Amino acid sequence: MNSQDLAHSTTEATGTPAPGGKDADVVNIVQAPAEMANGAPPPSTLPFLRGLSPFWHDRLIEAGLIVSLGLYYLVGNPNFGAGSFLHIPPYLYSLPFLILFAILSWYRLPFALALFPLALPYYMIQKTLFSYGSHQLNFSLAEIALGVCALVALGQFVVADGKWRYRLSLAELRERLGPFPLPILVFVVAALISIVIAADRQTALRAFREEVFDPLLYLFLAFCCLRTRQDIKRLLGALLGSAAIIAVIGLIQYFFFPNLLQSQASGASRVVAVYGSANSIGLFFDYALPVGMALLIFQVGQALRHQSKWWICLLILAAFIPFVSVLVLAQSLGTALALPVALLFILALSIRSRKVLLTGAGALLLLAAGAALVLHRPLTHLLTSWHSNSQGISTITVRYYLWLSALHMIQHHPWFGVGMDNWLCYYSVNNVCIASHHLFPHYWIIFIPGTKQLTGLTYQPTLSHPHDIFLQIWASIGIFGLLAFVDILVLFYWLFARIFKAVRHSERPEVASLEWIILGIGGAMLAALCQGLVDSSFLEQDLAFCFWMLVLILLTLRTFTGTPWRTKAAS
Repeated sequence: MNSQDLAHSTTEATGTPAPGGKDADVVNIVQAPAEMANGAPPPSTLPFLRGLSPFWHDRLIEAGLIVSLGLYYLVGNPNFGAGSFLHIPPYLYSLPFLILFAILSWYRLPFALALFPLALPYYMIQKTLFSYGSHQLNFSLAEIALGVCALVALGQFVVADGKWRYRLSLAELRERLGPFPLPILVFVVAALISIVIAADRQTALRAFREEVFDPLLYLFLAFCCLRTRQDIKRLLGALLGSAAIIAVIGLIQYFFFPNLLQSQASGASRVVAVYGSANSIGLFFDYALPVGMALLIFQVGQALRHQSKWWICLLILAAFIPFVSVLVLAQSLGTALALPVALLFILALSIRSRKVLLTGAGALLLLAAGAALVLHRPLTHLLTSWHSNSQGISTITVRYYLWLSALHMIQHHPWFGVGMDNWLCYYSVNNVCIASHHLFPHYWIIFIPGTKQLTGLTYQPTLSHPHDIFLQIWASIGIFGLLAFVDILVLFYWLFARIFKAVRHSERPEVASLEWIILGIGGAMLAALCQGLVDSSFLEQDLAFCFWMLVLILLTLRTFTGTPWRTKAAS
Protein backbone atom coordinates (compact mmCIF):
# COMPACT_ATOMS: atom_id res chain seq x y z
CA MET A 1 0.00 0.00 0.00
CA ASN A 2 1.48 3.39 -0.93
CA SER A 3 1.41 6.61 1.11
CA GLN A 4 -1.46 8.00 -0.96
CA ASP A 5 -3.68 5.06 -0.05
CA LEU A 6 -2.67 5.39 3.61
CA ALA A 7 -3.68 9.04 3.56
CA HIS A 8 -7.06 8.10 2.05
CA SER A 9 -7.50 5.51 4.78
CA THR A 10 -6.91 8.15 7.44
CA THR A 11 -9.39 10.49 5.78
CA GLU A 12 -12.08 7.80 5.88
CA ALA A 13 -11.46 7.09 9.55
CA THR A 14 -11.29 10.64 10.85
CA GLY A 15 -12.96 12.78 8.19
CA THR A 16 -9.83 15.00 7.93
CA PRO A 17 -6.92 14.72 5.50
CA ALA A 18 -3.60 13.50 6.75
CA PRO A 19 -0.55 15.75 6.50
CA GLY A 20 1.80 15.05 3.62
CA GLY A 21 4.69 12.64 3.81
CA LYS A 22 4.97 8.94 4.34
CA ASP A 23 5.96 9.15 8.01
CA ALA A 24 3.05 11.48 8.80
CA ASP A 25 0.67 9.02 7.10
CA VAL A 26 1.90 6.14 9.23
CA VAL A 27 1.59 8.17 12.44
CA ASN A 28 -2.00 9.12 11.59
CA ILE A 29 -2.92 5.50 10.91
CA VAL A 30 -1.57 4.50 14.29
CA GLN A 31 -3.62 7.23 15.95
CA ALA A 32 -6.81 6.43 14.01
CA PRO A 33 -9.99 5.69 16.00
CA ALA A 34 -10.72 2.29 17.47
CA GLU A 35 -13.17 1.31 14.74
CA MET A 36 -10.41 1.71 12.14
CA ALA A 37 -8.26 -0.76 14.02
CA ASN A 38 -11.21 -3.11 14.36
CA GLY A 39 -11.37 -3.95 10.69
CA ALA A 40 -12.25 -0.91 8.53
CA PRO A 41 -10.26 -1.62 5.33
CA PRO A 42 -8.29 1.07 3.51
CA PRO A 43 -10.26 2.39 0.51
CA SER A 44 -9.14 2.31 -3.10
CA THR A 45 -8.22 5.43 -5.03
CA LEU A 46 -9.43 6.41 -8.50
CA PRO A 47 -6.35 6.38 -10.77
CA PHE A 48 -7.11 9.68 -12.53
CA LEU A 49 -7.68 11.47 -9.18
CA ARG A 50 -4.45 10.43 -7.48
CA GLY A 51 -3.04 13.94 -7.78
CA LEU A 52 -5.77 15.39 -5.54
CA SER A 53 -5.65 15.61 -1.79
CA PRO A 54 -7.65 12.89 -0.01
CA PHE A 55 -10.27 15.43 1.07
CA TRP A 56 -11.05 16.69 -2.45
CA HIS A 57 -10.74 13.20 -3.90
CA ASP A 58 -13.52 11.96 -1.63
CA ARG A 59 -15.69 15.05 -2.15
CA LEU A 60 -15.50 14.58 -5.92
CA ILE A 61 -16.51 10.93 -5.61
CA GLU A 62 -19.45 11.90 -3.38
CA ALA A 63 -20.56 14.53 -5.90
CA GLY A 64 -20.11 12.07 -8.75
CA LEU A 65 -22.24 9.45 -7.04
CA ILE A 66 -25.06 11.92 -6.38
CA VAL A 67 -25.00 13.58 -9.80
CA SER A 68 -24.67 10.35 -11.81
CA LEU A 69 -27.59 8.65 -10.04
CA GLY A 70 -29.69 11.81 -10.23
CA LEU A 71 -29.07 12.19 -13.98
CA TYR A 72 -29.83 8.52 -14.56
CA TYR A 73 -33.17 9.00 -12.81
CA LEU A 74 -34.11 12.21 -14.63
CA VAL A 75 -32.81 11.56 -18.17
CA GLY A 76 -35.26 9.59 -20.27
CA ASN A 77 -37.80 9.27 -17.47
CA PRO A 78 -41.25 9.68 -19.10
CA ASN A 79 -42.67 10.84 -15.76
CA PHE A 80 -40.80 14.09 -16.35
CA GLY A 81 -41.93 14.54 -19.93
CA ALA A 82 -39.10 12.73 -21.70
CA GLY A 83 -39.76 11.78 -25.29
CA SER A 84 -37.94 9.74 -27.90
CA PHE A 85 -34.38 10.75 -28.70
CA LEU A 86 -33.10 9.60 -32.11
CA HIS A 87 -35.48 6.63 -31.73
CA ILE A 88 -33.32 5.23 -28.93
CA PRO A 89 -35.23 3.77 -25.94
CA PRO A 90 -34.98 6.31 -23.09
CA TYR A 91 -33.54 3.78 -20.65
CA LEU A 92 -30.55 3.27 -22.98
CA TYR A 93 -29.33 6.87 -23.23
CA SER A 94 -29.57 7.25 -19.46
CA LEU A 95 -27.62 4.00 -18.92
CA PRO A 96 -24.12 5.62 -19.06
CA PHE A 97 -24.96 7.56 -15.90
CA LEU A 98 -25.86 4.32 -14.10
CA ILE A 99 -22.60 2.74 -15.28
CA LEU A 100 -20.70 5.75 -13.92
CA PHE A 101 -22.51 5.34 -10.59
CA ALA A 102 -21.49 1.67 -10.52
CA ILE A 103 -17.83 2.51 -11.26
CA LEU A 104 -17.69 5.10 -8.49
CA SER A 105 -19.44 2.67 -6.13
CA TRP A 106 -16.72 0.10 -6.86
CA TYR A 107 -14.09 2.47 -5.52
CA ARG A 108 -16.17 3.81 -2.64
CA LEU A 109 -18.96 1.36 -1.82
CA PRO A 110 -19.34 2.78 1.73
CA PHE A 111 -19.96 6.21 0.18
CA ALA A 112 -22.70 4.86 -2.09
CA LEU A 113 -24.40 3.08 0.82
CA ALA A 114 -24.08 6.07 3.15
CA LEU A 115 -25.56 8.43 0.53
CA PHE A 116 -28.40 5.99 -0.16
CA PRO A 117 -31.08 8.01 1.76
CA LEU A 118 -30.96 10.59 -1.04
CA ALA A 119 -32.73 8.04 -3.28
CA LEU A 120 -35.52 7.13 -0.85
CA PRO A 121 -38.50 9.48 -1.29
CA TYR A 122 -39.14 8.93 -5.02
CA TYR A 123 -40.63 5.45 -4.97
CA MET A 124 -43.95 6.62 -6.41
CA ILE A 125 -42.24 8.02 -9.53
CA GLN A 126 -40.42 5.00 -10.89
CA LYS A 127 -37.77 4.59 -13.57
CA THR A 128 -37.95 2.14 -16.47
CA LEU A 129 -34.94 -0.14 -16.12
CA PHE A 130 -35.72 -2.19 -19.22
CA SER A 131 -38.54 -2.50 -21.74
CA TYR A 132 -39.40 -5.03 -24.42
CA GLY A 133 -42.38 -4.25 -26.59
CA SER A 134 -45.27 -3.45 -24.27
CA HIS A 135 -43.52 -4.99 -21.27
CA GLN A 136 -41.58 -2.76 -18.91
CA LEU A 137 -39.53 -3.31 -15.77
CA ASN A 138 -40.07 -0.29 -13.56
CA PHE A 139 -38.31 0.20 -10.24
CA SER A 140 -37.88 2.99 -7.76
CA LEU A 141 -34.61 4.90 -7.64
CA ALA A 142 -33.84 3.33 -4.26
CA GLU A 143 -34.27 -0.21 -5.61
CA ILE A 144 -32.02 0.52 -8.58
CA ALA A 145 -29.32 2.08 -6.39
CA LEU A 146 -29.50 -0.84 -3.96
CA GLY A 147 -29.30 -3.33 -6.82
CA VAL A 148 -26.16 -1.67 -8.17
CA CYS A 149 -24.55 -1.64 -4.71
CA ALA A 150 -25.40 -5.34 -4.23
CA LEU A 151 -23.93 -6.24 -7.63
CA VAL A 152 -20.81 -4.20 -6.89
CA ALA A 153 -20.39 -6.00 -3.55
CA LEU A 154 -20.89 -9.36 -5.27
CA GLY A 155 -18.38 -8.42 -7.97
CA GLN A 156 -15.81 -7.38 -5.40
CA PHE A 157 -16.37 -10.66 -3.55
CA VAL A 158 -15.81 -12.70 -6.73
CA VAL A 159 -12.77 -10.71 -7.84
CA ALA A 160 -11.21 -11.03 -4.38
CA ASP A 161 -11.78 -14.80 -4.51
CA GLY A 162 -14.07 -14.72 -1.49
CA LYS A 163 -11.81 -12.37 0.52
CA TRP A 164 -14.09 -9.34 0.27
CA ARG A 165 -12.52 -6.36 2.00
CA TYR A 166 -15.71 -5.74 4.03
CA ARG A 167 -16.35 -9.38 4.87
CA LEU A 168 -17.36 -10.27 8.42
CA SER A 169 -17.08 -13.79 9.77
CA LEU A 170 -20.11 -15.48 11.29
CA ALA A 171 -18.59 -15.01 14.74
CA GLU A 172 -18.14 -11.27 14.10
CA LEU A 173 -21.71 -10.98 12.78
CA ARG A 174 -23.12 -12.76 15.82
CA GLU A 175 -21.14 -10.55 18.18
CA ARG A 176 -22.09 -7.32 16.42
CA LEU A 177 -25.77 -8.16 15.92
CA GLY A 178 -26.32 -9.59 19.42
CA PRO A 179 -29.95 -10.62 20.06
CA PHE A 180 -31.40 -8.84 17.00
CA PRO A 181 -31.21 -11.68 14.41
CA LEU A 182 -33.89 -13.86 16.03
CA PRO A 183 -36.78 -11.34 15.98
CA ILE A 184 -35.68 -10.20 12.51
CA LEU A 185 -35.81 -13.80 11.30
CA VAL A 186 -39.27 -14.33 12.83
CA PHE A 187 -40.48 -11.13 11.18
CA VAL A 188 -39.18 -12.23 7.77
CA VAL A 189 -40.71 -15.72 8.09
CA ALA A 190 -44.07 -14.24 9.10
CA ALA A 191 -43.93 -11.92 6.08
CA LEU A 192 -43.11 -14.86 3.78
CA ILE A 193 -46.04 -16.88 5.13
CA SER A 194 -48.32 -13.92 4.47
CA ILE A 195 -47.44 -14.13 0.76
CA VAL A 196 -48.68 -17.72 0.59
CA ILE A 197 -52.05 -16.96 2.20
CA ALA A 198 -52.61 -13.61 0.46
CA ALA A 199 -55.60 -13.20 -1.84
CA ASP A 200 -53.46 -11.04 -4.14
CA ARG A 201 -50.10 -12.84 -4.04
CA GLN A 202 -48.47 -10.66 -6.67
CA THR A 203 -49.13 -7.54 -4.61
CA ALA A 204 -47.98 -9.30 -1.44
CA LEU A 205 -44.75 -10.41 -3.13
CA ARG A 206 -44.06 -6.88 -4.35
CA ALA A 207 -44.69 -5.48 -0.88
CA PHE A 208 -42.38 -8.09 0.65
CA ARG A 209 -39.62 -7.13 -1.76
CA GLU A 210 -40.00 -3.38 -1.26
CA GLU A 211 -40.73 -3.26 2.47
CA VAL A 212 -38.92 -6.27 3.94
CA PHE A 213 -36.30 -7.87 1.70
CA ASP A 214 -34.75 -4.74 0.17
CA PRO A 215 -34.42 -2.81 3.47
CA LEU A 216 -32.87 -5.84 5.18
CA LEU A 217 -30.49 -6.35 2.25
CA TYR A 218 -29.44 -2.74 2.70
CA LEU A 219 -29.04 -3.33 6.44
CA PHE A 220 -26.67 -6.23 5.77
CA LEU A 221 -24.57 -4.40 3.16
CA ALA A 222 -24.33 -1.20 5.18
CA PHE A 223 -23.57 -3.13 8.36
CA CYS A 224 -20.59 -4.70 6.63
CA CYS A 225 -19.34 -1.59 4.82
CA LEU A 226 -19.97 1.35 7.15
CA ARG A 227 -17.15 1.03 9.67
CA THR A 228 -16.18 4.60 10.63
CA ARG A 229 -17.79 7.55 12.36
CA GLN A 230 -17.43 9.50 9.14
CA ASP A 231 -19.56 6.87 7.36
CA ILE A 232 -22.34 7.26 9.93
CA LYS A 233 -22.20 11.05 9.80
CA ARG A 234 -22.37 10.85 6.01
CA LEU A 235 -25.45 8.62 6.30
CA LEU A 236 -27.16 11.04 8.69
CA GLY A 237 -26.20 13.98 6.49
CA ALA A 238 -27.73 12.24 3.48
CA LEU A 239 -30.93 11.61 5.45
CA LEU A 240 -31.18 15.28 6.38
CA GLY A 241 -30.23 16.27 2.83
CA SER A 242 -33.01 14.10 1.44
CA ALA A 243 -35.50 15.79 3.77
CA ALA A 244 -34.17 19.19 2.63
CA ILE A 245 -34.77 18.26 -1.02
CA ILE A 246 -38.35 17.28 -0.17
CA ALA A 247 -38.79 20.60 1.65
CA VAL A 248 -37.56 22.56 -1.36
CA ILE A 249 -39.79 20.57 -3.75
CA GLY A 250 -42.75 21.20 -1.43
CA LEU A 251 -42.14 24.95 -1.34
CA ILE A 252 -41.72 25.09 -5.12
CA GLN A 253 -44.95 23.14 -5.51
CA TYR A 254 -46.85 25.50 -3.21
CA PHE A 255 -45.68 28.74 -4.81
CA PHE A 256 -45.38 27.74 -8.49
CA PHE A 257 -47.58 24.68 -9.07
CA PRO A 258 -50.71 25.10 -6.91
CA ASN A 259 -52.65 22.77 -9.23
CA LEU A 260 -50.57 19.87 -7.83
CA LEU A 261 -51.63 20.49 -4.23
CA GLN A 262 -53.89 18.05 -2.40
CA SER A 263 -57.33 19.66 -2.07
CA GLN A 264 -59.49 19.17 1.00
CA ALA A 265 -63.28 19.28 1.29
CA SER A 266 -62.88 22.29 3.61
CA GLY A 267 -61.23 24.22 0.77
CA ALA A 268 -57.69 23.98 2.18
CA SER A 269 -54.81 22.76 0.04
CA ARG A 270 -51.93 20.63 1.28
CA VAL A 271 -48.41 20.19 -0.07
CA VAL A 272 -47.59 16.62 -1.16
CA ALA A 273 -44.14 17.11 -2.82
CA VAL A 274 -43.25 13.75 -4.48
CA TYR A 275 -45.78 11.73 -2.48
CA GLY A 276 -49.43 10.86 -2.95
CA SER A 277 -50.36 12.10 0.51
CA ALA A 278 -49.34 15.17 2.49
CA ASN A 279 -48.91 13.01 5.60
CA SER A 280 -46.04 11.16 3.92
CA ILE A 281 -43.87 14.28 4.14
CA GLY A 282 -44.28 14.38 7.90
CA LEU A 283 -43.67 10.64 8.23
CA PHE A 284 -40.33 10.94 6.42
CA PHE A 285 -39.44 14.02 8.46
CA ASP A 286 -40.11 12.04 11.64
CA TYR A 287 -37.04 9.95 10.84
CA ALA A 288 -34.84 12.86 9.72
CA LEU A 289 -35.57 16.02 11.72
CA PRO A 290 -34.89 14.66 15.24
CA VAL A 291 -31.29 14.11 14.11
CA GLY A 292 -31.06 17.80 13.24
CA MET A 293 -32.73 18.72 16.54
CA ALA A 294 -30.20 16.70 18.49
CA LEU A 295 -27.31 18.27 16.56
CA LEU A 296 -28.67 21.76 17.27
CA ILE A 297 -29.08 21.09 21.00
CA PHE A 298 -25.61 19.53 21.17
CA GLN A 299 -24.05 22.54 19.42
CA VAL A 300 -25.86 24.96 21.75
CA GLY A 301 -24.45 23.04 24.71
CA GLN A 302 -20.98 23.21 23.18
CA ALA A 303 -21.35 26.95 22.61
CA LEU A 304 -22.46 27.52 26.20
CA ARG A 305 -19.32 25.69 27.35
CA HIS A 306 -17.25 27.85 24.91
CA GLN A 307 -16.29 24.80 22.88
CA SER A 308 -18.14 25.86 19.75
CA LYS A 309 -19.16 28.97 17.82
CA TRP A 310 -22.66 30.43 18.05
CA TRP A 311 -22.79 30.99 14.31
CA ILE A 312 -22.89 27.21 13.84
CA CYS A 313 -26.03 27.05 16.01
CA LEU A 314 -27.65 29.88 14.06
CA LEU A 315 -26.81 28.17 10.78
CA ILE A 316 -28.43 24.91 11.89
CA LEU A 317 -31.45 26.81 13.22
CA ALA A 318 -31.85 28.63 9.90
CA ALA A 319 -31.81 25.29 8.10
CA PHE A 320 -35.02 24.35 9.92
CA ILE A 321 -36.97 27.20 8.27
CA PRO A 322 -37.86 25.29 5.07
CA PHE A 323 -38.63 22.14 7.08
CA VAL A 324 -41.07 23.94 9.37
CA SER A 325 -42.59 25.86 6.44
CA VAL A 326 -43.36 22.68 4.51
CA LEU A 327 -44.76 20.94 7.60
CA VAL A 328 -47.14 23.87 8.13
CA LEU A 329 -48.22 23.65 4.48
CA ALA A 330 -48.62 19.86 4.73
CA GLN A 331 -50.97 20.25 7.74
CA SER A 332 -50.20 16.86 9.27
CA LEU A 333 -51.59 16.67 12.79
CA GLY A 334 -49.67 13.48 13.53
CA THR A 335 -46.34 15.16 12.72
CA ALA A 336 -47.33 18.23 14.74
CA LEU A 337 -47.64 15.96 17.77
CA ALA A 338 -44.79 13.52 17.06
CA LEU A 339 -41.92 15.95 16.47
CA PRO A 340 -42.51 17.97 19.69
CA VAL A 341 -42.51 14.68 21.63
CA ALA A 342 -39.16 13.81 20.04
CA LEU A 343 -37.82 17.28 20.83
CA LEU A 344 -38.84 16.99 24.49
CA PHE A 345 -37.25 13.54 24.64
CA ILE A 346 -33.95 14.87 23.27
CA LEU A 347 -34.04 17.94 25.51
CA ALA A 348 -34.75 15.89 28.63
CA LEU A 349 -31.84 13.52 28.00
CA SER A 350 -29.53 16.40 27.09
CA ILE A 351 -29.94 18.03 30.51
CA ARG A 352 -27.30 16.69 32.85
CA SER A 353 -28.56 18.35 36.05
CA ARG A 354 -31.34 16.36 37.71
CA LYS A 355 -32.53 19.48 39.52
CA VAL A 356 -32.86 21.44 36.29
CA LEU A 357 -34.58 18.48 34.63
CA LEU A 358 -37.18 18.07 37.37
CA THR A 359 -37.80 21.81 37.55
CA GLY A 360 -38.22 22.05 33.79
CA ALA A 361 -40.54 19.01 33.69
CA GLY A 362 -42.69 20.47 36.46
CA ALA A 363 -42.92 23.84 34.74
CA LEU A 364 -43.83 22.15 31.47
CA LEU A 365 -46.59 20.12 33.11
CA LEU A 366 -48.02 23.26 34.71
CA LEU A 367 -47.96 25.08 31.38
CA ALA A 368 -49.62 22.13 29.63
CA ALA A 369 -52.33 21.90 32.32
CA GLY A 370 -52.95 25.65 32.13
CA ALA A 371 -53.16 25.61 28.36
CA ALA A 372 -55.58 22.67 28.47
CA LEU A 373 -57.87 24.57 30.85
CA VAL A 374 -57.75 27.85 28.97
CA LEU A 375 -57.82 26.42 25.45
CA HIS A 376 -60.07 23.44 26.13
CA ARG A 377 -62.83 24.42 23.72
CA PRO A 378 -60.59 25.53 20.81
CA LEU A 379 -58.49 22.37 21.12
CA THR A 380 -61.58 20.14 21.23
CA HIS A 381 -63.00 21.90 18.17
CA LEU A 382 -59.67 21.54 16.36
CA LEU A 383 -59.48 17.81 16.99
CA THR A 384 -63.12 17.10 16.13
CA SER A 385 -63.06 19.16 12.94
CA TRP A 386 -59.52 18.49 11.67
CA HIS A 387 -59.61 17.78 7.92
CA SER A 388 -63.39 17.26 7.95
CA ASN A 389 -64.95 15.95 4.74
CA SER A 390 -67.90 17.46 2.91
CA GLN A 391 -70.26 15.71 5.36
CA GLY A 392 -68.51 17.29 8.36
CA ILE A 393 -66.92 14.03 9.54
CA SER A 394 -63.40 14.67 10.88
CA THR A 395 -60.35 12.52 10.25
CA ILE A 396 -60.28 11.64 13.97
CA THR A 397 -63.74 10.08 13.72
CA VAL A 398 -62.81 8.24 10.54
CA ARG A 399 -59.68 6.83 12.17
CA TYR A 400 -61.61 5.53 15.18
CA TYR A 401 -63.93 3.43 13.02
CA LEU A 402 -61.03 2.46 10.76
CA TRP A 403 -59.28 0.99 13.82
CA LEU A 404 -62.44 -0.90 14.77
CA SER A 405 -62.59 -2.26 11.23
CA ALA A 406 -58.98 -3.43 11.55
CA LEU A 407 -59.72 -5.14 14.86
CA HIS A 408 -62.65 -7.00 13.27
CA MET A 409 -60.37 -8.12 10.45
CA ILE A 410 -57.74 -9.26 12.96
CA GLN A 411 -60.33 -11.26 14.93
CA HIS A 412 -60.89 -13.42 11.84
CA HIS A 413 -57.20 -13.55 10.77
CA PRO A 414 -55.20 -13.31 14.01
CA TRP A 415 -52.34 -15.76 13.38
CA PHE A 416 -51.00 -14.97 9.91
CA GLY A 417 -52.94 -11.88 8.84
CA VAL A 418 -54.40 -11.32 5.39
CA GLY A 419 -51.11 -10.83 3.54
CA MET A 420 -48.77 -7.94 2.97
CA ASP A 421 -50.51 -5.01 1.28
CA ASN A 422 -53.71 -7.06 1.03
CA TRP A 423 -55.65 -4.87 3.43
CA LEU A 424 -57.81 -3.42 0.64
CA CYS A 425 -58.84 -6.89 -0.52
CA TYR A 426 -60.71 -7.41 2.75
CA TYR A 427 -61.50 -3.84 3.77
CA SER A 428 -64.02 -2.85 1.06
CA VAL A 429 -65.22 -3.58 -2.46
CA ASN A 430 -62.86 -1.57 -4.66
CA ASN A 431 -61.04 -1.62 -7.97
CA VAL A 432 -57.55 -1.42 -6.47
CA CYS A 433 -57.68 -5.04 -5.32
CA ILE A 434 -59.81 -6.95 -7.82
CA ALA A 435 -59.98 -9.89 -5.42
CA SER A 436 -62.12 -7.73 -3.13
CA HIS A 437 -65.11 -8.39 -5.44
CA HIS A 438 -64.97 -12.10 -4.57
CA LEU A 439 -64.01 -11.97 -0.88
CA PHE A 440 -66.64 -11.72 1.85
CA PRO A 441 -67.22 -10.35 4.38
CA HIS A 442 -65.68 -6.91 4.07
CA TYR A 443 -64.70 -5.33 7.35
CA TRP A 444 -65.27 -1.64 6.93
CA ILE A 445 -67.85 -0.20 9.32
CA ILE A 446 -70.27 1.87 7.27
CA PHE A 447 -72.69 2.94 10.00
CA ILE A 448 -72.09 3.83 13.63
CA PRO A 449 -73.26 0.73 15.52
CA GLY A 450 -76.91 1.01 16.57
CA THR A 451 -77.59 4.03 14.37
CA LYS A 452 -78.06 4.98 10.73
CA GLN A 453 -75.34 7.63 10.98
CA LEU A 454 -72.42 7.23 8.58
CA THR A 455 -68.91 6.69 9.96
CA GLY A 456 -67.28 8.37 6.97
CA LEU A 457 -65.50 5.26 5.72
CA THR A 458 -67.81 4.98 2.70
CA TYR A 459 -66.25 8.18 1.34
CA GLN A 460 -62.76 6.62 1.53
CA PRO A 461 -63.14 3.06 0.19
CA THR A 462 -59.49 2.83 -0.93
CA LEU A 463 -57.70 3.58 2.34
CA SER A 464 -54.60 1.42 1.92
CA HIS A 465 -53.87 0.75 5.59
CA PRO A 466 -55.55 1.03 9.01
CA HIS A 467 -53.55 4.13 10.04
CA ASP A 468 -51.89 2.43 12.98
CA ILE A 469 -48.48 0.80 12.74
CA PHE A 470 -49.28 -2.08 15.11
CA LEU A 471 -52.70 -2.83 13.64
CA GLN A 472 -51.21 -2.69 10.15
CA ILE A 473 -48.48 -5.22 10.95
CA TRP A 474 -50.91 -7.52 12.78
CA ALA A 475 -53.48 -7.40 9.98
CA SER A 476 -50.78 -7.87 7.32
CA ILE A 477 -48.52 -10.62 8.69
CA GLY A 478 -50.17 -11.84 11.87
CA ILE A 479 -49.42 -11.99 15.57
CA PHE A 480 -45.95 -13.54 15.19
CA GLY A 481 -44.80 -10.69 12.95
CA LEU A 482 -46.25 -8.16 15.39
CA LEU A 483 -44.50 -9.76 18.40
CA ALA A 484 -41.21 -9.82 16.48
CA PHE A 485 -41.61 -6.14 15.60
CA VAL A 486 -42.35 -5.23 19.22
CA ASP A 487 -39.32 -7.28 20.31
CA ILE A 488 -37.11 -5.30 17.90
CA LEU A 489 -38.41 -2.04 19.37
CA VAL A 490 -37.77 -3.25 22.92
CA LEU A 491 -34.23 -4.32 21.99
CA PHE A 492 -33.69 -0.98 20.24
CA TYR A 493 -34.45 1.11 23.31
CA TRP A 494 -32.74 -1.33 25.67
CA LEU A 495 -29.55 -0.99 23.64
CA PHE A 496 -30.17 2.75 23.26
CA ALA A 497 -30.18 3.14 27.05
CA ARG A 498 -26.93 1.16 27.41
CA ILE A 499 -25.11 3.13 24.70
CA PHE A 500 -26.40 6.47 25.99
CA LYS A 501 -25.13 5.64 29.45
CA ALA A 502 -21.73 4.65 28.03
CA VAL A 503 -21.51 7.85 25.97
CA ARG A 504 -22.62 10.09 28.83
CA HIS A 505 -20.04 8.70 31.25
CA SER A 506 -17.18 8.24 28.80
CA GLU A 507 -13.97 10.19 29.35
CA ARG A 508 -12.92 9.68 25.73
CA PRO A 509 -13.73 12.80 23.64
CA GLU A 510 -14.30 10.74 20.47
CA VAL A 511 -16.98 8.73 22.29
CA ALA A 512 -18.57 11.69 24.10
CA SER A 513 -18.96 13.50 20.76
CA LEU A 514 -21.37 10.76 19.63
CA GLU A 515 -24.05 11.89 22.09
CA TRP A 516 -26.01 13.90 19.53
CA ILE A 517 -26.15 10.91 17.19
CA ILE A 518 -27.52 8.51 19.80
CA LEU A 519 -30.06 11.10 20.95
CA GLY A 520 -31.04 11.88 17.36
CA ILE A 521 -31.79 8.29 16.38
CA GLY A 522 -33.61 7.66 19.69
CA GLY A 523 -35.79 10.71 19.08
CA ALA A 524 -36.36 9.73 15.45
CA MET A 525 -37.61 6.27 16.39
CA LEU A 526 -39.87 7.81 19.04
CA ALA A 527 -41.33 10.32 16.57
CA ALA A 528 -41.98 7.55 14.04
CA LEU A 529 -43.74 5.45 16.68
CA CYS A 530 -45.85 8.39 17.90
CA GLN A 531 -47.14 9.24 14.44
CA GLY A 532 -47.34 5.52 13.71
CA LEU A 533 -50.17 5.31 16.23
CA VAL A 534 -52.34 7.30 13.80
CA ASP A 535 -50.66 6.55 10.46
CA SER A 536 -48.35 4.15 8.61
CA SER A 537 -44.74 4.81 9.67
CA PHE A 538 -43.10 1.48 8.80
CA LEU A 539 -44.63 -0.62 6.01
CA GLU A 540 -43.89 1.87 3.24
CA GLN A 541 -40.81 1.61 1.05
CA ASP A 542 -38.96 4.74 2.20
CA LEU A 543 -40.03 4.41 5.84
CA ALA A 544 -38.98 0.75 6.06
CA PHE A 545 -35.49 1.74 4.91
CA CYS A 546 -35.43 4.58 7.46
CA PHE A 547 -36.48 2.22 10.27
CA TRP A 548 -33.67 -0.24 9.58
CA MET A 549 -31.19 2.61 9.14
CA LEU A 550 -31.84 3.63 12.73
CA VAL A 551 -31.23 0.03 13.83
CA LEU A 552 -28.03 -0.02 11.73
CA ILE A 553 -26.71 3.19 13.30
CA LEU A 554 -27.51 1.96 16.81
CA LEU A 555 -25.64 -1.31 16.26
CA THR A 556 -22.68 0.54 14.75
CA LEU A 557 -22.57 2.98 17.66
CA ARG A 558 -22.37 0.02 20.03
CA THR A 559 -19.17 -1.04 18.29
CA PHE A 560 -17.75 2.50 18.33
CA THR A 561 -18.39 2.96 22.05
CA GLY A 562 -17.37 -0.56 23.04
CA THR A 563 -20.67 -1.08 24.87
CA PRO A 564 -20.97 -4.74 25.94
CA TRP A 565 -24.17 -6.68 25.36
CA ARG A 566 -24.21 -7.82 28.97
CA THR A 567 -23.09 -6.12 32.15
CA LYS A 568 -20.04 -7.86 33.49
CA ALA A 569 -20.53 -9.44 36.89
CA ALA A 570 -18.55 -7.85 39.71
CA SER A 571 -15.64 -10.00 40.83
